[in-house]
Amino acid sequence: MSENQAPMIRVMGFKTSYEMLAVKGDPVTEKCDLKGYKLDASGRPLLERQAEDWVTYSPSHSPMNTKTTERVRLMLPDPSKMGEDQDGEKLKFMTARWMQIEPAYDAFKKGQDIPVNGMALAAWPGVSPEQAEVLRQSGIRTVEEVRDLQEGQMDKVRLPNMREMRKQAKLFLENTDAAKASEREAQKDAIIEQMAERLAAMEALLEERTQPKGKGGARDAA
Repeated sequence: MSENQAPMIRVMGFKTSYEMLAVKGDPVTEKCDLKGYKLDASGRPLLERQAEDWVTYSPSHSPMNTKTTERVRLMLPDPSKMGEDQDGEKLKFMTARWMQIEPAYDAFKKGQDIPVNGMALAAWPGVSPEQAEVLRQSGIRTVEEVRDLQEGQMDKVRLPNMREMRKQAKLFLENTDAAKASEREAQKDAIIEQMAERLAAMEALLEERTQPKGKGGARDAA
């Protein structure tokens, strides 16, 4: 997926539950059903309490309106479970979706914050911590997402003056982009200047080494 392509979904968060689930076994050495799950002495599936991870996500264009929660293990793209997916479209869809979930899931398993796509609200002086928390509760985690709010979405955020906040988010990002562009130009100029200085030094050294030695040869050089 291109880095410039907007994400298909927005990961909202993860949770872990503990459920009685069937246990995978080794059909060669253990009594298992056709799907490879262990069976007890009476032929019933053997159940054990296991951790089950869940992911909550929403469409990228509508983080507040539609949220879906699913088992993480069912989100993994597995070609062997695609059934009649002759053209591979289902596998492509699941792969693209998992590519967006996986980095956030890895962070969750490591106990880290879920990475955001854009500038985190905490980096924006235009909102207080209390306002940022209200935005996060509405599924809005970045300044870009505030900037891109649609008219019908702003009324659902429990904050006053959302239209003004959206305007300020747009101005902040534009100024930030301009500052980054100026910084990049300054860095480029500094690199060019350093290269010019090094080239001049190399030319001076080369000229010194190629100059004919004075009378007396080595003794003069000494």
